[in-house]
Amino acid sequence: METNRLNRLALLLCSAGILTLSACGGGDDNSAAPPVAAPPPPAPATTDIATTVIDGAIGNALVCLDVNDNGVCDSGEVSGRTDATGKVTLTVLLSDAGKHALVAQIGTDAVDADTGPVTTPYTLTAPADQIAVISPLTTLVQLSVASTGATTGDAAQSVQSASGITSSPLVDFTKTVAPTDGSANPAAIARLIVLTMQAQSAAVAPAIGTNAIDGKAITTADANNAVLAQTLALLPTIASAAGDPTVLAATTPAALEAALKAQAQTVATNSGVTAASLPSTVGIVNQAKVTDPGAYVPTGGYNLRTLTYTDASNYFMRVSSSTLAEDTPDADNNTRYIDRRRRVSAGNVSAWGAGSDPWRNADVHWNGSAWVNCPINFENVSSVRDAQGNSTYNYCDKTETGRSNRATFDISGRTLAEVYVQLRTGGYTNITLPDTSVLGTATFPTGSQLRYQVTTPSTEAIAYYPGGTNTVAQYSAAVSAGGDASAQPAGTACNSDEATFGRTTATATLETMVARATGTPCKFGTTTFVYGGVTYSSDTPDYWWGNSTVSIGTLGSAPVGSGPAPGFYTTNTLIRIAFTGGNAVTYYACKQRFNTGSIRACSDIGTGTYAIAPLGDARALTLTNPPALAAPLTYSRVFVERGGLIYFGYQGKPVTTSQARFNATGSTAFLTQLAITPDDPSKPLALTLGSYQGIWDGARLSLYVATDGGITCQNRSTQAFFTCTAQITDAATGAFTYADGTSTLAGTMDFATGAGAGTYHNPTLTPADGSFTLVRR
Repeated sequence: METNRLNRLALLLCSAGILTLSACGGGDDNSAAPPVAAPPPPAPATTDIATTVIDGAIGNALVCLDVNDNGVCDSGEVSGRTDATGKVTLTVLLSDAGKHALVAQIGTDAVDADTGPVTTPYTLTAPADQIAVISPLTTLVQLSVASTGATTGDAAQSVQSASGITSSPLVDFTKTVAPTDGSANPAAIARLIVLTMQAQSAAVAPAIGTNAIDGKAITTADANNAVLAQTLALLPTIASAAGDPTVLAATTPAALEAALKAQAQTVATNSGVTAASLPSTVGIVNQAKVTDPGAYVPTGGYNLRTLTYTDASNYFMRVSSSTLAEDTPDADNNTRYIDRRRRVSAGNVSAWGAGSDPWRNADVHWNGSAWVNCPINFENVSSVRDAQGNSTYNYCDKTETGRSNRATFDISGRTLAEVYVQLRTGGYTNITLPDTSVLGTATFPTGSQLRYQVTTPSTEAIAYYPGGTNTVAQYSAAVSAGGDASAQPAGTACNSDEATFGRTTATATLETMVARATGTPCKFGTTTFVYGGVTYSSDTPDYWWGNSTVSIGTLGSAPVGSGPAPGFYTTNTLIRIAFTGGNAVTYYACKQRFNTGSIRACSDIGTGTYAIAPLGDARALTLTNPPALAAPLTYSRVFVERGGLIYFGYQGKPVTTSQARFNATGSTAFLTQLAITPDDPSKPLALTLGSYQGIWDGARLSLYVATDGGITCQNRSTQAFFTCTAQITDAATGAFTYADGTSTLAGTMDFATGAGAGTYHNPTLTPADGSFTLVRR
């Protein structure tokens, strides 16, 4: 109605001559002024970004700015081809620069300057803020950034630590000289990453076109992204393979390539990445991209994060548990959770919080300002997950900090067996059963969830176990000096009882340890021993290195002195160090005598340096340039001087892990089916008699606590076991009593610290009454 009124008004005005003829649509069209064209919009601002794609330099790789963050080069994304030196420059929108990763798709039309034409396609990438180089190592950094939300700096440090390289993974390693100090070679690790990805791509190819567990068809791009996602978790294994003796012994490029290919095939085969696992892997990657989980609703509860199950009387279980109050975010948007572990052996229960075994709950670490321990029921911290499923965590007061990402699936109504097969097929081994028959036909109730979680540490604390056998001991200066035993008088130096029966003096300072461990072995003639009626002979001459080197770790778990003898030496490799002047360190790989475990026949495998720094009331000696051969070790050795003793300390390597976890509803259903008592977050974790298992050493007596809390007694002087009456009377406090017909003891074993103390009465001693101490071995 209003429009009609205005039209009539316009006509009235025109007829009254108030408006011009041209304005009213009349008159001569040629007299009208030409319209003025609007100025074109300004061209979007652009910038040039240059990068180099390397394994060796890779020519004809397709490189793009991945503006939709899907890990592939799509039509419409700015892209270009690399030249023969691997270089390419892209002109991109200034608004996109620095916000998206670079992706390099390397097809069979690409050429690697080192190894020739590419035979199996693969994909590399680089973080948005570090684009100068795209390499296998930058790819792992970007994978860490994308999967956990970590900063590029934190992700790069994690990759560097896990791989053992001494340079940043973001640099062009083709421009640097291969290390000659025995440390990890970035180029070899990078090549092994590529070969492993190619082997995995070939393995999963048959599954392309089938459906993932989320019902979507699997594309080639999906397969590539799944392989990339799995490669990050394989980094420790890849680093170990790069330090394999067959790789280190290669002296020509062809020999090195052959050795790396063989190792890559082994890594890929053992990785669990197969055509059968791809539907799970792709579905998990797809689900991880789902955003906006909605407002956080505290519920309390627990999730089953580890289960190794034989039967209801023999299993190990680990859960993360929270009450409703602990699950309610604080002012910093953080929640709390308790780490609870339970090991059942022949029905005997051992309960504890942190560490791989009950006695390792006593480990002490440096949290940045103090040496601390995390007792049972310690509250760990985790932030509320963001829209991408990312969270930060602080475990055990900075023992480890990092980030995690989670993809969640509703498994309500599905059978336990079906879900278990799915997670195992997907390569998730943190939940292990003997077979699916123990699950029967039971189904998950409404509200059950399966959560696939990727965890990437960013910091690891320096720590040590304060137990009695974890301290460094030393030989006298004469034994440490080594030399030709045949030229030394009987009973002295290399021929002394001290050399025969072992070091006995605890080392008090790091300087003393450095002074005595100089890498000067004792030289003997051919040595033999008889075992099982067979005579075994050593190398000739037989060098004993235990006198003047210090252990940083052991590769292998072959028994010493039991079972079939493989020869004079076990199959274990002992990694040791000597201090060779200034702050220099020499690394050795040593053999181990079978019948005694003695350190023999060491060979030089690298050099590095050491540094000593104060940490509160302690000092710590750390090492640089770890040898490639030591890559399988899950920690870096640190020596901690504290309280007049030197402890074999450690600093964990930040290794990315993937786990399948059930939420509280799903966990309860799963555990109940297995006849395992579910966790109850409302009840604090309680110690059991089995929590005290291990050996508690006193000055004259050792108490062996079994998994059922039973105690066996040993005379420390004679090593003979004898009859005693001893028992733990209170599992909560560790209170115990002891009697042997002559002596009586009453005291406490402190679970949290691994120390014991009490009083004794022995009428044969003067004084008859006194105090004693114990140290958990």
